This record gives sequence, C-alpha cells and structure tokens, in this order.
Amino acid sequence: MDYNFIIAQIFGGLSIAASVCSMQFKNRKTILIALLCLNLFSALNLIFLGSFSAAYITLFAILEMIVNYLFERKKKSTPKPVVVLYILVNIALGALTFAKPLDLLPLLAAIIFCFTVLTKDEQNIRKLMFLNQSLWLIFDLSVGAYVLLGSNILTLVSTATALYRFRNKKSPAKP
Repeated sequence: MDYNFIIAQIFGGLSIAASVCSMQFKNRKTILIALLCLNLFSALNLIFLGSFSAAYITLFAILEMIVNYLFERKKKSTPKPVVVLYILVNIALGALTFAKPLDLLPLLAAIIFCFTVLTKDEQNIRKLMFLNQSLWLIFDLSVGAYVLLGSNILTLVSTATALYRFRNKKSPAKP
C-alpha cells in the first residue's frame, strides 16, 4: 500500500474545503486566508505525490500572501518591485525544478496568482482564480492528483457561482 498516495489524497481533500469556501467569502481578507490554507494543503498534496516543482511554487505562493498581508496591514499596497521579485522567484523555481513541459502550467498559474493576491476587487480575484484553477486542473489530471483535480472542478464551479452571486447589478436605464 502506498501511504504517500493516501496521505496526498487526504491533503487534497482538505484543499477541496479551503478551495470551495474561498470563493464564497464576501471580503478580500477572508478570501485570502482561505487561499493560504488552500495553497498549504495543495503543496503538501504535491510533496507526497513527488511533484516537487509544483510544490515549491505553491509553497512560495504562501510566502507571497504573507508578505502581501504585512503590507496590507500597514495600509500600503505591495510595491511593484516586490511583485517583480515574486515573478522572478517563481520563474527561478520553475527553471530549477523543471523536468517536463507540463511543469510550465504551475509556473503560469503561479504568475497569475501573483496578481490574484494583489487585486483589491473581489470579483477580479475570482476571475483570476478561475484562470488559475483551469491551469491547475490540467496539471493535476496529468500528475494523478485526483483529489486536487476534484478540488479544481469544485473551485471552478464555486468561482462561477460566486461571480454570478456577487456580480454588479446595473440599474436599468431610465427613459
């Protein structure tokens, strides 16, 4: 019996809960806390599956979120040079751990995630997460992260639902 596979799927299950919940929260801070949990559980899932390239990129996303939170706590936006550093570190992590063309998908998802956690508008967070999760869906299917694949699908459905629920309803034009 492969215990690593079983442990990976348990962390995948935890990521489902964090993932689905994250897009249903109304305020940015709560969304970001849930995304932090999602990344932690996903990284652990990927480590136990032996997909280290994706795991390192996912772990770095946690560090990004913590740094962004510290700036936000001081009521400051994350400086552009820090965002550029995030992107460069993600590219370096991707290059150092690159094993196959499929490893580019987590890298692209990570770069999208850099912008996701910086976005102030909750709807834009949801739109970027939809794209992010679409890339992860393809990757997870390819590496056998089946529970994370389920998480991706549920997150895409949850995100689409949240985009609809929290859409800006424009009032009809007056004659």
